[in-house]
Amino acid sequence: MRFDGRSQAIILSVGSVALLAACSGDPAFDPSDPSDTASDTASDTAQSADVVLGTSWQALSYAYCIYGAWSDPDGDGWGWEFNHSCIVYKAPPPPPSGGTTSTSTSSTSTSQNCANPEGTDSVMAALAVSAANELKRWQPVTDFAIGNQGYGEILVLTGAGKARCSDGFCYNTQALLDLQKPQAEGQVQFPGNVILNAGALRSRLVAKFREQQTCEQQPSNGGTSNCPAEPHQLIFQRSEKGGCDTNYYFVAKKPDGTPLQYPEQLKNKLLWADRVNPYIDFQSVGEVVSLDPTYGLDDVGSTSTGTCMGACVKIGTTDVAGSCCSCLGVTKTFRRAVWNTHTYLCL
Repeated sequence: MRFDGRSQAIILSVGSVALLAACSGDPAFDPSDPSDTASDTASDTAQSADVVLGTSWQALSYAYCIYGAWSDPDGDGWGWEFNHSCIVYKAPPPPPSGGTTSTSTSSTSTSQNCANPEGTDSVMAALAVSAANELKRWQPVTDFAIGNQGYGEILVLTGAGKARCSDGFCYNTQALLDLQKPQAEGQVQFPGNVILNAGALRSRLVAKFREQQTCEQQPSNGGTSNCPAEPHQLIFQRSEKGGCDTNYYFVAKKPDGTPLQYPEQLKNKLLWADRVNPYIDFQSVGEVVSLDPTYGLDDVGSTSTGTCMGACVKIGTTDVAGSCCSCLGVTKTFRRAVWNTHTYLCL
């Protein structure tokens, strides 16, 4: 089934579905290698009897469909792209449980499908949103680096990254990175009564960033061991309620404003945010990408229509200290965090 590249879009929802495996782009195309053409390199051997379509990564003998269900009109799990068969990715089922419990405020909801261990998942997803909004792209190995502030390795912005921001500082991104500081330990609360572990956030960000570096250092082999993606720009479009929390949508185009040829490969630039993070669900539908971090962590789109904002933490340039807020259903007031002037806690 043929696909018109001009109508592609990306929806990147940091939501309830785990992502494709690390460093998995179009297995046959690498924009950094002009000699590459999109083709299916998988063998035509039969699928083994114990393999379930879309659920066993190592045992599959066919490539995954880069256009997902759009290449599978009959819904049998098999698609057709570039004159070859491919397999439509199917997310693994959620772990068995005795039921699902939910906790909600006026703007957030959590469930077992949106686990946020030690608060790190939603913060890492919020960083990806913030980079898209302030830096207008996902080029992590250029815009971020590993630094040391005397309490261990942490992820920091580079000079090149800061230069991408209109304020020369990237206030929202920096506020999220400052959650790695020891002063933030145990001070930030998330829906589901989750408390931030700043040490765990530092460790995960550094580890996943190194994975991103390793992936991007692989040779341009047209396979799944490197991280190809086209040069791009991301433009904020809108926000709305998402599967786990709040979806933030961005239009993705080439730097000159023309459509991307392979927008689905932008997922390769999100390894640093941990693509198996349940708050990231990358899909390709048109020219729009979306992420689903916790409401309040990203200033863009975090507006409140009521007298009390339903958020346990709020990042922004507007001084909301003393303003009414609601955290876990309890009405409180915002107070400025001691470690960052743009971060407010509902206490």
